[in-house]
Amino acid sequence: MKKTTAKKVSSRRNGFLLTALVIVFVIASGFYFLTTGVRSAKRVEQTLIDRFDWADTYTPAISGFIEPQRIEAFIRVREALQPGCVDYQAVLTSIGELEKLDSDQERPASESEAASTGFQAMKSAFSAGPRMMEFSTTRNQALLAEEMGLGEYFYIYLTTYGKQLADEANSDFSATEEAYISDRAREEFTQILTNQLQALHTSESKETYPDLETGLQMEIDALKDGTHTSPWPNGPIGKARESLAPYQAQLAELYCSGIVQIELLQKNRGFDFDG
Repeated sequence: MKKTTAKKVSSRRNGFLLTALVIVFVIASGFYFLTTGVRSAKRVEQTLIDRFDWADTYTPAISGFIEPQRIEAFIRVREALQPGCVDYQAVLTSIGELEKLDSDQERPASESEAASTGFQAMKSAFSAGPRMMEFSTTRNQALLAEEMGLGEYFYIYLTTYGKQLADEANSDFSATEEAYISDRAREEFTQILTNQLQALHTSESKETYPDLETGLQMEIDALKDGTHTSPWPNGPIGKARESLAPYQAQLAELYCSGIVQIELLQKNRGFDFDG
């Protein structure tokens, strides 16, 4: 009897030790791949910024019209990001399952179920950083290949997906912070629209677009005062809407719910990670 008890204690101790070692390994591996990924991602992004400047310096066409070849380039970037989209959504889902298990008072989880779910969620949490850097690097490499800067990409993304962004509160990822546009992205898009408005003011073609000035100013004001938490919740106006219309179905299929902040992630000005 004593031998059996001793074996159980020893087995349990070995199990705890193995779990602890796995946790340490996951943490160490996650940190290593995160820092390595940060260096790689920021180098690629700096190349993009050196070539096309920062996002908020971008000025769209004064009419808002997006040339078909630029929409098609945007589509190719979106296609390159689809595997990363699915991977990161899986991370968010795994973490969400743990939160759901923890809050489910009607069906208490067994120890084995809680441990399994918890371990999967922990692995997902530690993989989030590296996956985020991988996603950013893939996006920036695809942009370089298409000769598209962050400003143009953000402009097309936020102009294209206004309705989807406004509906994130009803998505499967509504409880996650990543599902919503960040303050920085909103401010930079506001500046991009301001650049367009200023260009319109000084253009000889100003009278050609009599309603555009009012529409742009209203959207800028709505973004600034918080009336719109994301741009164009009812879709863009004028030539922007017209240029996107033939691609609407294809673009909608390439929208990735739940990871908006990851989609629009960028390095801070002056950030250096060459270590």
